[in-house]
Amino acid sequence: MPSAFYHFTCNHGARGIHGSGELWPNRHPLLGASLIWLTDIPVPDRWGLGLTSNWISCDRTAVRVSVQPVGGIVCWRAWALWHQVPRALIETLEDGARPDHWWVCENPPRSAISAR
Repeated sequence: MPSAFYHFTCNHGARGIHGSGELWPNRHPLLGASLIWLTDIPVPDRWGLGLTSNWISCDRTAVRVSVQPVGGIVCWRAWALWHQVPRALIETLEDGARPDHWWVCENPPRSAISAR
């Protein structure tokens, strides 16, 4: 497991994280599950991390939140296998991206916002 994780978000998303000091899962529209998406890459890779903002207008690479490893953080592909995500959906989500660097968590880990 990596020694640190990162969550990238927009400015308005960061305000909520800063206020509570925690990340909270958001419902993914295609998976139907509430997840916190993390990565082990400290510098945002818009395409590789799926942060293209194709469906929303905010810049999801504006703020980096650092997250220490805690129980419950699992690699995306293991989570997808465990939850029997259909292969076609996995391929859609991973297309042109770097899913080997995707991690997910269903429960809020403690977090701290750090400047990029």
